[in-house]
Amino acid sequence: MKRFYYTSALLIVLTLLTLSLPQPVAHAGMFDRIKDIYNTPEKLDELQQQYSDAQALLENQAQKLEQSLIVTEQLTQKQAELTEQNEQYRLQNEELLAQNSSLQAEMEQMKQQRQSLIGKLITTAVVIVSLIVLYLASVRIWRFAVWRKQRNAAARGISG
Repeated sequence: MKRFYYTSALLIVLTLLTLSLPQPVAHAGMFDRIKDIYNTPEKLDELQQQYSDAQALLENQAQKLEQSLIVTEQLTQKQAELTEQNEQYRLQNEELLAQNSSLQAEMEQMKQQRQSLIGKLITTAVVIVSLIVLYLASVRIWRFAVWRKQRNAAARGISG
């Protein structure tokens, strides 16, 4: 019985090894070869058509690439122009900011001069009004003094 198990096990192992080995390739028969010879022009036409399609596709892709390169070059030029224009605007903005600050300083100086002028005008007006009031008061005092003197002189002349 042992021998039977050994023999069965050996047969199973040999069967598995035989199944795991690669199988030989089947060769086409004579009819298949004749069929291939007569179908060769059709296959050649099919290959020619595929080649033409691939060539047309390649030319189309080349044109698209060329157009893409042209558009990219145009965009690059436009970007360079915009960068240059942006730089010009930045410089102009700096000039305008400097001019604005100088104009603000000048305007502040003009405000101070105006305030100074208004102060001088007010002072001058006060002085002129004061002088007029002083003149009027001095004329009144002088007239009163002359009247009093004349009254005293007249009183001495009548009673004396």
